[in-house]
Amino acid sequence: MLLYLYDVISGGGRQSLSIEGLERLVSNRTHSPLLKRRRARVILSRIRLLSLLCFFAFPLGFLLDILTFDVETYITLGISRALIAVLFLALFFGISSGETLRDAYRALGIFFAILMTFQAMYQPLLDVTDISSIHGLASAGYVLFPFLIVVCIGVFPLTVKEALLTLVLFFVVQMLILILMPEQADPHQRLGILMTLITTGVFCCFSAISQLLYMSSLIDQASIDTLTHCYSRNSGEEIIDVQFKISKRENSPLSVVFVDLDSFKSINDRYGHEAGDRVLATAAANIRRNARGSDVLIRWGGEEFVILLPNTDAEGALKSIRRLRNIGLGTRPDGKFLTASYGVVDRHTANVSDWMTLVDIADNQMYEAKSRGGNDISVYAGAGKPGASSDPASRSAAE
Repeated sequence: MLLYLYDVISGGGRQSLSIEGLERLVSNRTHSPLLKRRRARVILSRIRLLSLLCFFAFPLGFLLDILTFDVETYITLGISRALIAVLFLALFFGISSGETLRDAYRALGIFFAILMTFQAMYQPLLDVTDISSIHGLASAGYVLFPFLIVVCIGVFPLTVKEALLTLVLFFVVQMLILILMPEQADPHQRLGILMTLITTGVFCCFSAISQLLYMSSLIDQASIDTLTHCYSRNSGEEIIDVQFKISKRENSPLSVVFVDLDSFKSINDRYGHEAGDRVLATAAANIRRNARGSDVLIRWGGEEFVILLPNTDAEGALKSIRRLRNIGLGTRPDGKFLTASYGVVDRHTANVSDWMTLVDIADNQMYEAKSRGGNDISVYAGAGKPGASSDPASRSAAE
C-alpha cells in the first residue's frame, strides 16, 4: 500500500523508489542541508505572501460585515479584523531574514495561530454553524473560513509528520472552538462540517507531501553530479554556506578537507577519458563509504573533491582521512593504487569570517601536501604557530 501511494505521488517513478526516498517523505531527519534550506525558504516566502494578502483582505471584509450584521456586532468584528491585520503585518516583517527550518516552523505556527485566533474570536458572536441561517456573503465567508485555514496546509511542502501534526493541532483547536458554539446549534451540522473538514485536510496533506517529493526530486537532479553522485560545486557551495553559518551561530566545530587525486591527468592522457571517469567514480564511492551520514562530499572540479565534516575538529577530520587512506581510493588502470593529496582545516583554528576563506586554506594545505610528492596530508595549525611555513602553517600527517 505504501509503495502504491509513493507511485501515485511521484507519478509512477519507481526508478526513484528507495528506503531513503520514503524516509525523506516521512520526516526531515534524512534531508540534506540543501533541501532543508530550500524548503525553509519556500515555506517562509509563501507565509510572507499569504501574510501580506491577509493584511489587506481582513480589513476589506469589514465592508461586508456592515451590510450583514448589526452595529454592535460589526464594530466588534471590525476591531478583531484590525487586530488580526496588524498581527499579519508583524509576521510579514518578522520573518524577513529567516532561512532555517526552525524559522519556518516558528512562522508556520504563528501563521496558523493567527488564523485560528480570529475564528475563536468571531465564533461566539455569530451563529455561523447553522447552514440554513446564512443570509449574506459575509455569513457564508465565516462558515467557510475553517476550510480556508485547512486549505493553507496544502500550500507548503511538508513531510508526512509535519502535515499530520499540523492537521491534528488544527482539529484539536476546532474541537475546542465547538465548545464555544451556541448550545442550540444543530449537532448533525456540527458533525457534518467536522467530517468535511477532515476530508479536506487529508487532501491538503496529500498536496503538501506531493510538493515535498517534487521539490526533493528537482533538487537532486539539479545538485547531484551524475558521474560521481556527489554534490555539484554550485550546490556544494550553498551547503557549505549553510553549515558555516550554523557552526558560527552554535560555536560548533566544522572541518573542510580538500582532496586532489594524484597524477590524474596521466590517466586521461594514457588510457582515455572513459578510464578516467571510472577511476573518478570509484574514488568518490570509496570516499562516501568512509564518510559519516552527516558528512557532505562535493565534486569541486575535475579530480578535486571537498569533504565537509560538521561537528568535527581538525583532529577528527585527520582520523577520518587516515581511515580513508587505509580503505583506499581504488586502483589506477595499470593496477597501481590510486592516491591523493589532502588539505585539512577546521573553522576554530582558521578563525575566518567566511566559508570561502576556509576552503581556500584547505586548498592551500592540499598544495602543501602535493609539493611534498603527494599521497600526503597537511593540516592547518594556525598562522604564526611553530613550524609555520610562508604559506598557512601546516604539519605533515603522512603515514
